[in-house]
Amino acid sequence: MPVARINQFDMYYETAGEGLPCLFVHGGLGGGNGSATFRQHQMPALAQHAEVIAFDRRAAGRSETPSAGYTFGGFVDDIIALLDHLGHARAVLMATSAGGPQILQCSLTYPERVVALVLGSTATQTVRVPPELASLITFLGTDGLTSLQAMLAGLSSPVANFGGILQTYLAYHLHGDPIAARLAEIDIPALILHGKADEEVPFVEAERLQAGLPQAVLVPFEDGGHRIMVTHAESYTQAVTSFLHRMG
Repeated sequence: MPVARINQFDMYYETAGEGLPCLFVHGGLGGGNGSATFRQHQMPALAQHAEVIAFDRRAAGRSETPSAGYTFGGFVDDIIALLDHLGHARAVLMATSAGGPQILQCSLTYPERVVALVLGSTATQTVRVPPELASLITFLGTDGLTSLQAMLAGLSSPVANFGGILQTYLAYHLHGDPIAARLAEIDIPALILHGKADEEVPFVEAERLQAGLPQAVLVPFEDGGHRIMVTHAESYTQAVTSFLHRMG
């Protein structure tokens, strides 16, 4: 499967289908299975309607865990660099959970590169760092976390990813929530999919996105929790494909 050197780390990605480029940014904060859940439950069906791209973020899935480069702006630049690598000037950006703030920020930083947004189970800020962890990562700072990552790099997974996970937490913590005040600037079509029973990112966050984004449509899942992409896979896919068809 493809691996590309993107912004000083080996990024794992997969593509499927033809047509309008649609790039997916997974949730989670490092470690875990990266984009595998999306590739299993959504990618095959969506690839019948578009060119679907899924990648594992740094310190996640099959991608490398580099010792540095963990900034929120850097995460956004990773998205753009992958589009450049694939030769796409513009794309629909899709995300779930912690990936949502990244594609929202990408729309603000690189508006000319984004056709539309698909926002699943997400918000302008999905990461509320516990006070104890916030104190630790703030105390260590980027240099300290980079040193920690270097110390752990030779150890087996999942410990090898631990420094990268902490650096990702730090990036979200330092970024805060500047997006909420700028939603009106994201004047492109946006599809919001959210479970009304989501306990990780409450449904009110979806309503805030809908209220703030000028061209947003909200599709609620009455009994859905945080994993509607899996638990309500068919309905989720249908909503996304209908939205993509409207994009042409």
